[in-house]
Amino acid sequence: MFSLSEKQRVLNSPSEVRVFTAAGAERTVSASIVDTDVLFVEGFGRFAISAITDIQLRRGRLAVNESKEFTVTVPAGLAIGDSIEIVVEMNTDRYQSELATVGRLGGVRPFVFTTLPLTAIGAADIRTAIVAAYNLAIANFPNGTFPFTVVTGTAAADVRLVTKSGYESVSFRRVQIRRSNQGIGTQRFVSLALNVTIAVGFEGENLGKFLEESIRMGTPLNTAIYGIDNVSTQVDVRALYTSVSFTVAAPYTEHLSTLAADHGALTASHDFVLFLNEATCMDLNSAASKLAAIALLRVAAFSPILNATAIAAPLTITQERAETLILATGASTTTGALFIA
Repeated sequence: MFSLSEKQRVLNSPSEVRVFTAAGAERTVSASIVDTDVLFVEGFGRFAISAITDIQLRRGRLAVNESKEFTVTVPAGLAIGDSIEIVVEMNTDRYQSELATVGRLGGVRPFVFTTLPLTAIGAADIRTAIVAAYNLAIANFPNGTFPFTVVTGTAAADVRLVTKSGYESVSFRRVQIRRSNQGIGTQRFVSLALNVTIAVGFEGENLGKFLEESIRMGTPLNTAIYGIDNVSTQVDVRALYTSVSFTVAAPYTEHLSTLAADHGALTASHDFVLFLNEATCMDLNSAASKLAAIALLRVAAFSPILNATAIAAPLTITQERAETLILATGASTTTGALFIA
């Protein structure tokens, strides 16, 4: 049952999203849906499609590990027998206890390691020594936290840093090196120039593991994600979900808790959010297909406030607000077929 808050629900079964004509006949083909039909969502209830004033479908996006290559610069005065101290500075978008916050919110404790004494001092030689120093650090501290790997880059003097799985929120802010040896005093750091950004880190969007932390269910049989007999609505932490958010401009009276019902129907407008399991709900004429067809009908009614155009990623904030069908790439599209593909 619902309170007066925003309504959110996970759906793993496509049979719980259905569309009916005004006469009560079920629409089984997405292309046949019209504005006078009624949308039924198990756990939410019935909605006149004509009362939907805003709607957006957004495909889930997998997490991406950041990968960047930095070009080694030889520190001034470097001599054979010296070592190189390496400092990797990072940021993070999430709080993770094993990544100590330093200096500011989002700042991560720098990772520092040192090469063995150098036997050659060219840029490529230093690159090789840095990779070896990282591997040695792992060997020396097997229980340590290393959120990234260090390997040789594509160019002869490049070193590549890649975040590990589970640390997609981490981004590389700066890599610095300096000469290190006994008796030479404190040396200035040299910042390595970023040469290539292979991939920008991204935590993912609509991943089950994040929905599991926050989603609010809304069926009589299910008040928590670990409830009994809730296979169709529990969060699959391994799954990828498509989000469907829509606003209904009509009083809402179904599935209210006793406390909420005491206040009467929810006044227009009210927001609802569905999360559709992409493993089960993306077929033609299935749940996502029907909701995409409804979105396109509302675009026709509310253009240019709502749009369904093909725009390459990244979308601007204005475009994000207006586009109704957004793909996993971050681009927008024009048809339900392209959306579910």
